[in-house]
Amino acid sequence: MLSRRLPSISEPNAWTRALTARRAAGADLVDLTESNPTRLGLGGAGPAELAALADPAGGRYEPDPRGLPAARAAVAADASRRCAALDHEDVVLTASTSEAYAHLFRLLADPGDAVLAPAPSYPLVEPIAALEGVRVATYRIVWDGRWHVDRASLEAAMTATPRVRAIVVVQPNHPTGSCLAPDESAWLETLAERHGVALISDEVFADFPWPGVREPLPTLQGARRAPTFVLGGLSKSCGMPQLKLGWILLAGPCTARAQARAGLEWIADLFLSVGTPVQLALPELLAAGAGFRDRARRRVADALARLESFAAERGDVDLLRGEGGWSAVLRLPARHSGEAWALALLERGVVVHPGHFYDLDGPHLVVGLLQPPDRFDEALRRAGAALAEGCHV
Repeated sequence: MLSRRLPSISEPNAWTRALTARRAAGADLVDLTESNPTRLGLGGAGPAELAALADPAGGRYEPDPRGLPAARAAVAADASRRCAALDHEDVVLTASTSEAYAHLFRLLADPGDAVLAPAPSYPLVEPIAALEGVRVATYRIVWDGRWHVDRASLEAAMTATPRVRAIVVVQPNHPTGSCLAPDESAWLETLAERHGVALISDEVFADFPWPGVREPLPTLQGARRAPTFVLGGLSKSCGMPQLKLGWILLAGPCTARAQARAGLEWIADLFLSVGTPVQLALPELLAAGAGFRDRARRRVADALARLESFAAERGDVDLLRGEGGWSAVLRLPARHSGEAWALALLERGVVVHPGHFYDLDGPHLVVGLLQPPDRFDEALRRAGAALAEGCHV
């Protein structure tokens, strides 16, 4: 009865079963997979911002498929923090980054066409692409003292995959925290131009560089030789996931931008998914984002310092440093798999993701960086005990 585009129902894996059982038993868990700022004391929408949503003009319905001009102008002005001035005509509003991906797959690909996406990365592109009838092939991000694009794997994926229509990059990547180096951006742009494909740059974590990293973090916003789409939204940049507003910034050759603008307007007109109140309040919401970003960056910096000390003191744990974002990758002793280590920590009340959830090979764990310092310290204390005892699950 159901579409083949939906995933097949499978049994939960061992980690998910164990987590469900621990939660059902009422165990005291320190959840380092939690990334919802509204549950971590960091949410950016305070009374003033919520009051801005009550503008009486929000009672009228006068939709613009690409978003109200004043709202698009607010996004364009905010985007200038990281790059050159942006024309609001090159901004398209969406209800979320997920919807932005779906719109772009509809815009760029016919059923059966393909996009290339990085691995490791957050498992979002594949299910959205599947719902749009688009195939996904992956290229590798690898660690050799720093994270970088495996150019040979991207070239091979481009050559071996029929009907590639776009290359997805995520910077900072989740979970690695990696960004494209300048030479990587230039190479990627040349590759896209040569093959006639678009670039989709997911930059939702771009406002969260790690301590010691040069700012601003890299962006594909601005003048580009290939059609380029940069994604962002309130969820991460302002800590307001409940308000459901994202955006696509258009870059690239003038003709390609005009075609993309018209195509996205047609697609968005079918859905009209962005609410009027949040658009009217957008200047106030974006202004409030500065306070949230400061709070989140301080918490990330604090967690990273504690992680670095933990790894240095132990000697058998490596922090594979990235450049930004809300998560970090740890490499643990190879005597056990990442899932076995994650289960061992879960037995002691620490929730972390095994690396294979993100297509990380080997004994890796993914650790969120937004828990308050006292809870993060408790998680590290328990993790240290688990490592000292070994893995018995």
